[in-house]
Amino acid sequence: MSGIPRGLVFIFLIVVVIPAVFLFFVERIEPMDVGVRQIRWGGGGIEQEDFEPGFHVGVWGYHRWFLLPRNTHWLHYSEDDRQRNTPTVRWESQLELRTKDQNTYTIDVSVPYRILSGQAWQIVAAGLRNTYPDRVQSTVLAVLREELAELSSEDLQSTDKRLERVAGMLPLLNNKLAQFHVEAETILIRRVGFGAEYEEKLQQKQYLTQKAQLDSALALQAHEEQTTNSIEKQIVADEKEMTANWEKQIQEEKSRYDVLIAGINAEAHKYEERTRAAADASAVASRAQGQLELDRAEALRNSLRNEILNSRGGSIYLALEAADNLTLPSVTLNSNDPRVPIVLDLEELTRLLVGQGSQP
Repeated sequence: MSGIPRGLVFIFLIVVVIPAVFLFFVERIEPMDVGVRQIRWGGGGIEQEDFEPGFHVGVWGYHRWFLLPRNTHWLHYSEDDRQRNTPTVRWESQLELRTKDQNTYTIDVSVPYRILSGQAWQIVAAGLRNTYPDRVQSTVLAVLREELAELSSEDLQSTDKRLERVAGMLPLLNNKLAQFHVEAETILIRRVGFGAEYEEKLQQKQYLTQKAQLDSALALQAHEEQTTNSIEKQIVADEKEMTANWEKQIQEEKSRYDVLIAGINAEAHKYEERTRAAADASAVASRAQGQLELDRAEALRNSLRNEILNSRGGSIYLALEAADNLTLPSVTLNSNDPRVPIVLDLEELTRLLVGQGSQP
């Protein structure tokens, strides 16, 4: 063995040994299956365990494996019963039943069910691995025939009645299916059909019922329209009344405020007249007082001026003013008469106008 290359040993392990180990000692369970293992030797029998998807020990010749579907099974009773059956889907002919009031009808029903968790090994142990779908089908059929026969023709036409009956059937069905280790998820009634003659009568009845409902709805509509019209008229009348009341209140408030504004304007006018009269009187008095003061000042000025002018200096001032303003168109001088003053001699002229005692 020491002379065999390691590469060949590795290839031999991969190609021969590992596949042989998986072939003879390992069992693979697919995701959609549940596994049940049986020990063939030593009286081991069926192991009380459901094996989940994955790889599990399974010695070839010592163990035996059984695979059951994990997904939902479907049992269909339908008029289209020629569909292809599979391990989990089974098609049967539609059911022909009789109502409580002795009317014949056909019905399409679907019943989904599953193997109970952890009980697949019990199906194999009871020898039902190949027959449990048939047992389930016969049990479902018996329960459907027994329970649906309690419905009347009227009940079948009512969705609520059908659903109520189905809700009561499901626990009873599962109680009987428990012996096969399966559980129904629901009962689906997909179609209900009566005979042609009864269907015609039923359609006529439904037409009359719908017509009665339509007539009732139209009557209710007319009543509601009448009520609506009355309400609209009342609303219009109330609106007009409220509008008139509001306009009256607005006019009353406007009149009241007009009176208030007129009173305020009158008071303002009176105040203005009083204030203006008082101001005019005050102005007249002020002007009179001012004029009086001016007159007093003028009198005082004249008195002081006269007093000043009556003094020696005033006389001189007046003489100077007179001399300054004196205009002589022509002057005839007599040089032989010494009494005639020389006009160009201002000092002599001033003495002449003022007096002899004008010397300072």
